[in-house]
Amino acid sequence: MEVQGNKFRIAYSVESATVTCAGMLDMRGKEGYKETIELFDKVVAQTDSGKNITLNVKELEFLNSSGITAIGCFIIKLRDKGGIRLLIRCSNNYSWQARSMTGLEKLMPGGLEIIFE
Repeated sequence: MEVQGNKFRIAYSVESATVTCAGMLDMRGKEGYKETIELFDKVVAQTDSGKNITLNVKELEFLNSSGITAIGCFIIKLRDKGGIRLLIRCSNNYSWQARSMTGLEKLMPGGLEIIFE
């Protein structure tokens, strides 16, 4: 599964259970992120309890507030499904990731790990 635009790419690998986000995500509002949210919803639907999911944002240069909201909703849906652990892989190269991604930890207490590389 993949969503692509002029400045970004979001892909899901079933084999590695990894969602990879790269480029610049700066679409406007919920409607701008419609395809991204649909991809996230498919990932949630395909993930069984007891599984691990990785969200790799190491190559994501920019993410606006609507994008952070979309990721937050993804995390909440994984949490509500139950028994799923999420690992978010971040980059030390983008300072916004430290500020924004660590704020998402409270959405999935005990089930979310964030790694900076």
